[in-house]
Amino acid sequence: GAAAAAPRQTTLAALREGYQHFDPRAYLQNNYLPPRADFSSEEFVVPWKLRCLAETFASGEIHGRTLIDVGSGPTIYQLLSACDHFEEIVATDYLAVNREELGRWVRGEPSTFDWSPFIQHVCKIEGRG
Repeated sequence: GAAAAAPRQTTLAALREGYQHFDPRAYLQNNYLPPRADFSSEEFVVPWKLRCLAETFASGEIHGRTLIDVGSGPTIYQLLSACDHFEEIVATDYLAVNREELGRWVRGEPSTFDWSPFIQHVCKIEGRG
C-alpha cells in the first residue's frame, strides 16, 4: 500500500522535476541539425527515420480521419509523410514548452526551428520534387 507508493511518487517527482528544465531549442539544435540531420546519406539517423516513415505511410495500411501523435516533443518530422493519409493530424506533448515551440512553428514565427530541409527531403524521397 502506502509504503510501496512512496518510492514511486519520489521517482515521478524526480522525473517531473527533470522535465521542468527541458529546453526544446537546445534539443532541436543537438538532434536535428548536422551532423545528425545530414541528408547526404541514408547512413545518418534523420534521413533513415524519414525514409522509414515515408515507406510506412506509402504502404497505404496506415490512414484515416485523425492521426494523434502522442509525445510529439518539439518536432514535426514524424508527421510529414502522414499528411496525405489523414484529414487531421493532432500533435500532443506533456511539456508546455514543447507545445509552445510547435505553436510558434504553426504561426510561422521567424525565430522558430526551420523544418524546410526535412520537408524538402521528404518531398524528394516521396517523388514530389
